Amino acid sequence: MKPALKRFILLALLQCDGMPMPESALIQAAKQMTRPGQPTDGDVFEALKAVETDGYVIGATDDITGRQWTLTTKGVLKARQLQ
Repeated sequence: MKPALKRFILLALLQCDGMPMPESALIQAAKQMTRPGQPTDGDVFEALKAVETDGYVIGATDDITGRQWTLTTKGVLKARQLQ
């Protein structure tokens, strides 16, 4: 399940074309698109943290919009390979 979640996260953020995606939207989208495995919020968050640790994504938090995620340069290259 985790590889499918990681792949979805990278491809979803690639479609954002450099615009940050809110964490809540990313988690809900990943849960919907990786069915029938029925991942939990925790499963998606674990995959998100794994791609962050690998240097593919970066998250930023502010008081108004909360936590948002975008691809790093390394993440863009990896996501393009997965297309």
